[in-house]
Amino acid sequence: MSILIGFICLLLSGFLLSVPSPRKTPNRFLAAFLALTAIELTVWLWGATASSPGLSAIWLALGKLQMPTFFFFFFSSCYSDFRLKYHDILHLIPSGLALASNWPGAPNMGLLSDLFAFDTSASWLLSQLTYFGYMAAILVILWRFRTRFRRHYSGAPSEVLIWLTQLAAASLFARLILIARDVSSFTPGSNLALVLQMFSALLALAITSWIAMNSLLKPHLFRDVDRRLLKLGDAGGVSPSSDLKRVLNYVETEKPFLDPELTLAGLSDSVALTPRELSELLYQSLGVHFFDFVNGHRITHAQNLLIQQPKQSVLQVLLACGFNSKSSFNTAFKKHVGMTPSAFRAQSKS
Repeated sequence: MSILIGFICLLLSGFLLSVPSPRKTPNRFLAAFLALTAIELTVWLWGATASSPGLSAIWLALGKLQMPTFFFFFFSSCYSDFRLKYHDILHLIPSGLALASNWPGAPNMGLLSDLFAFDTSASWLLSQLTYFGYMAAILVILWRFRTRFRRHYSGAPSEVLIWLTQLAAASLFARLILIARDVSSFTPGSNLALVLQMFSALLALAITSWIAMNSLLKPHLFRDVDRRLLKLGDAGGVSPSSDLKRVLNYVETEKPFLDPELTLAGLSDSVALTPRELSELLYQSLGVHFFDFVNGHRITHAQNLLIQQPKQSVLQVLLACGFNSKSSFNTAFKKHVGMTPSAFRAQSKS
């Protein structure tokens, strides 16, 4: 079972590293975590802890990197502008100490050697404290993400947040099972430790299989960037200038105004704002209301069609621009251009 779990982890790791995606950073961290998990599960195959003290030291040091990579996977998944900083090198200190204190011929460093030694109670306790420390930080990140996401964004909930929350919950549950297994192993004559060992192995297989199924059924979680991910430098919300730029860019490239059924709620969901935020943004930045904003883009598009498609009738043009009736089109056109569509076409020919 360890071989199977390790194989799935390595397969997923290879997929995450090779899949074309704009979200390379979180994929790389998750790939690193899965590879480290595979090494930990299959270490007994190459006998590192028994026959080679050097390999044992490397294995122990690599194990100290699991939680930092897991933490950075969550961090980079929630914040689209995440970048590693120089101070993040501090997360490598436990791994370096483990390698230094267990390397063959290394001097005994007293308590430090006990804390980072292989298979000691002090090392076990430090490992649990490290795990729950990182998980507490991960839960804080998820809570902040959820709070700010619900405050600023409307529409469907973030699939990224749902997926990350489920993954964190699965990790916590698996860790509690492992702790129960380790504690029960101190009870003489009890078979509970063996039962929990089997259950933890099945649980690890289930979790890795679940991640693999997500990569197949929901590939956008690993390939796409959620346009509603937060910014690290944005502690209080989204800046109006960046919001306006995003809205204008979306409207000009995707042309949602061509849909006659376009609503404030529909457009606000597409640009990751609440209807109220979008309405206030348009009025405060451009001095227009939603329908004037949409009709302005429709009329601009209609002007281009009237000039570029002289054989199209005015009726065909208005329908192609998202209007439903000739009267509303004429009214909006005259308001924005100062003349009727027919007069505009005639003037453009002269």
